[in-house]
Amino acid sequence: LLHKIRQKFEITGLISLLFGGLFTLSFYEAKVGVNVLFFTSMMIILLMVVMKQFELTLKKGTYLYYVGAMLAALSTMLTASGNLQFMNFIVILCLLNLSLLHQLHTSEGWDVLNYLSKMFGIIIWGIVSIGMPFIDGLNFLKRTKLFRNDKTRNIFVGAMISVPILWVIIILLSQADMIFGDMTEVLIERIFSSNLIFIIFMTLFGFFSCYCILCGAAIQTGRKEIERKRGAASIATTFILLITLLYILFCGLQIVYLFSNGIFTLPEDYTFAEYARRGFFELLAVAMINVALMLIVNTFFEENRFLRNLLTIMTVCTYILIGSATYRMILYIGAYHLTFLRLFVLLSLLILSLILAGVIISVYHKSFPLFRYCVAVVAGCYLTFSFAKPDYFIASYLEEHKAILSAEDAAYLTYDLSLDAAPLVLPLLADSNRWSEEAKAGTEASGSTYSEDGRMVELQSVDFYSTAYYDLINRESFDRDVRGYNLSIDKSTEYAEQYPIRYHKQ
Repeated sequence: LLHKIRQKFEITGLISLLFGGLFTLSFYEAKVGVNVLFFTSMMIILLMVVMKQFELTLKKGTYLYYVGAMLAALSTMLTASGNLQFMNFIVILCLLNLSLLHQLHTSEGWDVLNYLSKMFGIIIWGIVSIGMPFIDGLNFLKRTKLFRNDKTRNIFVGAMISVPILWVIIILLSQADMIFGDMTEVLIERIFSSNLIFIIFMTLFGFFSCYCILCGAAIQTGRKEIERKRGAASIATTFILLITLLYILFCGLQIVYLFSNGIFTLPEDYTFAEYARRGFFELLAVAMINVALMLIVNTFFEENRFLRNLLTIMTVCTYILIGSATYRMILYIGAYHLTFLRLFVLLSLLILSLILAGVIISVYHKSFPLFRYCVAVVAGCYLTFSFAKPDYFIASYLEEHKAILSAEDAAYLTYDLSLDAAPLVLPLLADSNRWSEEAKAGTEASGSTYSEDGRMVELQSVDFYSTAYYDLINRESFDRDVRGYNLSIDKSTEYAEQYPIRYHKQ
């Protein structure tokens, strides 16, 4: 396959050049919007063309990766959240990477390690292949009729030799005559403008990225998988047993302190919220380590009935840890309200729980497609989260749980949340009955202060935050061409026009 890709440079090179041109057309001096959906669809079409050109039949599962990538791209057009847009980019690239992997390899019998090594292998081998476009392009030119002609080839070589000489002479003549120098400067600025250079750079970047990724993916095809020798089950049994005994003791304490809600009392220096905040991330890290340990044991050690039973007990303990972490986060949210990060952490706990279920199933059933199950879980949960517009949900939560809002709440609503929340934030800013007298008067604006969750904020009046929010809507909606169309930003502009006191459309 690699030989075919390199030999047919006229096809692969043209597709890569088209990829670079579409990349530049989509994103040069453009804001994020419908261009992401357009470019993703073009990438998928180009991948399908590549498969057809090199006589590779599209597999059924490949379409699922394409659908997931398109949904992530659609979500990017519908949201104004920078966090979601960034994660959508990552999801799109990962799913298209996996589509190549699925298309070019027979993955029967692969475990999670095989999939991960191949995924990163495409990127690594793509970087290693950086010289191939130059070599293949040169060989292609040598094969063409135009460059087989000695006279044509000599003219081309002479032109290349003249470039540095002409450059030196132009510099000298520009210094010798001011009129010639001014004329030359204007001419060079127009020919070699920063815009033109950046367009060329983006196009070449897209060209090399496409060509090298195709080569990197092809390099791995046909390679024989190294059969791994599994370690003795007694080794895994020993360390899993010791770890499981520790977890049984710890999980008992969790049930006593948190889930029983008061059989024993907490230490005097802790409130429930402080206790929750202190241990949450540690519990999350331990739960993730447990999942990793189970995958390692399942991959690198021999099967054993007693070991499977230990892993089952560890699974139960891990679920208790995840439950404890979830409960701590709920306590923390109850004390300090909802934020994007806290909501995303709850999503991560849900995903971790579902992955853990797949891991324990794979312990008992080796044929279970664990990696594909994990991809489906992560993609499905994340895409649901992305389409749900979490910033809107966070604003709704704050509106429902606080009757009177403070200047700090105004700062969070207008600075930390994206314009996805504008349909709720704009009416709140306009409703004077929802704000404390201190927030309306700006008497809280006595320099910097620490918020309840430890963030340092500069408190101002509600009017100040309202003006800043309308300015943000203006900036985001200003100078957006059709490529940068974003439904959430467009809707925020419509809502802002319903509250025109501080809104001046540019």
